[in-house]
Amino acid sequence: MSKPILYYDDVSPPVRSVLLTLAALDINEKIDLKWIDLFSAAHRNPDYIQINPLHTVPVLEHDDLVLTDSHAILVYLCDAYGQGTSFSLADHKKRAKVLNRLCFNNSIFFQRDAELMRKIFRDKLNDISAHLKPVTEAIDYIELYLSKTKFIACDELTVADFSIVSTLSTLESVCPIERSRWPKVKAWYDDLQKLPYYRKANQVGLDKLRTKLRSILTAVPEQM
Repeated sequence: MSKPILYYDDVSPPVRSVLLTLAALDINEKIDLKWIDLFSAAHRNPDYIQINPLHTVPVLEHDDLVLTDSHAILVYLCDAYGQGTSFSLADHKKRAKVLNRLCFNNSIFFQRDAELMRKIFRDKLNDISAHLKPVTEAIDYIELYLSKTKFIACDELTVADFSIVSTLSTLESVCPIERSRWPKVKAWYDDLQKLPYYRKANQVGLDKLRTKLRSILTAVPEQM
């Protein structure tokens, strides 16, 4: 069996959730990385589209298995490499809780982030203050989640936290996480930034994205 291949660009929040998972599971050496430069439109290369017709990243290719959604990739990595670790999803109730939060990110939180980023990058929108309500509402939901559990899905760190924090940290670039409105989100976010692998797996790519954002935006709200 060959090594899995991860097609990635770390400016992408979903990619960064996978990189966080690889680091948490300590399996970076077991995965081959192939960079797909989004800002150079490498994801639209015909060869890449043969692998993923959706022309998105990340993609995990493992022999005849091709996964084109980050949330599916996270679950696969937990199943393939997480047994015997705290990231295992063998317990069916824990698995359901994690999947529930991954579905929230997939269907609501990341979609709202992606829509806002499309407006910025494609429409060259430089004043986003009138477009933040869907995002702030989604963060309100996360605040409610964290009022019930220490982490996003349960009382221990899971891949659901990586999925949410990669989205949240991206949005923080244009929507500051105010402690007065979201005290539990802010405390949780601060804790995740202290993880020993957070900077390399998430912050490095995030800084690249923020550089691009700064080249477009002229008005970033200081507070909600």
